[in-house]
Amino acid sequence: MVIKMTKRVLVTGANGFIGQHICRSLVDKGYLVRGLRHEKRPLYFISESEIEWVDGDLIKKDSIKDITSSIDIVIHAAAIPRNDLRKTWEEFYSVNVQGTLNLMDEAAKSQIKRFVYLSTVEAAGYGDGINPRRESDKPKPCNNYGKSKLEAEKYVLSNNWPFERTVLRLPMIYGPGTFLIVPKLFGMVKKGFYPFIGSGKTLMEFCYVGNAVEAIRLAMESEAAPGNLFYLSDERSYTIKEVIDAIAKSLHRKYFPLHIPKSIAYLIAYGFELLAKILPFPPIVSPYSKKPFFTKETVDWTTQNVNFITTEKIRSQLGYRPIFSIDEGCKQTAQWLEKNKG
Repeated sequence: MVIKMTKRVLVTGANGFIGQHICRSLVDKGYLVRGLRHEKRPLYFISESEIEWVDGDLIKKDSIKDITSSIDIVIHAAAIPRNDLRKTWEEFYSVNVQGTLNLMDEAAKSQIKRFVYLSTVEAAGYGDGINPRRESDKPKPCNNYGKSKLEAEKYVLSNNWPFERTVLRLPMIYGPGTFLIVPKLFGMVKKGFYPFIGSGKTLMEFCYVGNAVEAIRLAMESEAAPGNLFYLSDERSYTIKEVIDAIAKSLHRKYFPLHIPKSIAYLIAYGFELLAKILPFPPIVSPYSKKPFFTKETVDWTTQNVNFITTEKIRSQLGYRPIFSIDEGCKQTAQWLEKNKG
């Protein structure tokens, strides 16, 4: 059963990629929205005047004092959002863990009804290569980003808070406003080729932002959500080739599938990792994450089914049904990238 519990929602990271889509959906559904932002960013999907904006820093308690006053639901999307080698463990902990605790302390003072925490599949780490990851599996995060999000999950789901709490683990999210890896995928296919490592039949998650927002809405409104951890994703897990084919279709392009043997890919990855120590800048190293553009980890997850999940729990308990197909999601993304290129 889904109920409309409340009308006032705080969204942290409200001017980020996912945050803007959350705010757009909430405003369209009649919610009153307060958005927390740490720094100014371009607004593509929500205007300055449509919600109440608050500037603050989660790691500075004074800057978020009373931020949850008169708020009914908190959707906590703000974080250091990916494994970024420019960041230390202390920085990940400060923002993703302590920042979450600071926000929850404020929420406890103002008697909110529900707290929805947006986590990541990286909090669980890789699977066994055979079975999809489930919420009951023991987590084994592989990097500081995943470890910090798992630590925050534990605090959110502990029994020390006077409000309802739900955790959603998000996979790779794409859509209009997307950044980093997704535009590169579209750009590569647009050039007419794609280098698969092996067959391209490895399973992965590729979730359209509109489907993620629908799952977040259910976590806000469903009576069955509190006290639970849920994986969310798209209609199903896709093979890498299915994702690239859908991107090609959205671009009205044919592409040449270049299949690289796994052994050769490992040699290329070794070369990139070695060169990265000598030439730690593009085109060898990403300026965004300070990681080599191609690594042995890339080879591993693109040739083994370690990066896929099941959404059985969120479907059965919350009634989650993805609204957008991968073809529609890629079409919307391609149109936005074309309109906003350069």
